[in-house]
Amino acid sequence: MALKEFLEKLANNMNTKAMDAVKKWIGDRYYGKIIQFQVGDLNGFSKAYYFVFTKKGVKLKEGDYPSPELILRSDEETLQGIIEGKVKVSTVRDQWKLLIIGNAHDQFPFMRIATSVLL
Repeated sequence: MALKEFLEKLANNMNTKAMDAVKKWIGDRYYGKIIQFQVGDLNGFSKAYYFVFTKKGVKLKEGDYPSPELILRSDEETLQGIIEGKVKVSTVRDQWKLLIIGNAHDQFPFMRIATSVLL
């Protein structure tokens, strides 16, 4: 399955199965959260997708968001593997196959929510 299709399915699943967890993650101090995935390497990226998390729902958008909380950049297979829990973040990060930009701590609640709807 292509990354875009996978992310679309994930957004739908989070909307139907995990909105309580999304609302808890956003909390009362924020309007929402933006998590972006860039398909590329250390030298740049060729395409990007991002999730917009609000208390009203999760939306997937295509393109480069100017100021996301977190950016994960790698090839499509690695990005999907990370979200599915099949690829260990520390391994690909240490191999410079994954670039993490921004609030790295936001990856943990995002991953808990994502994996909860994939199981």
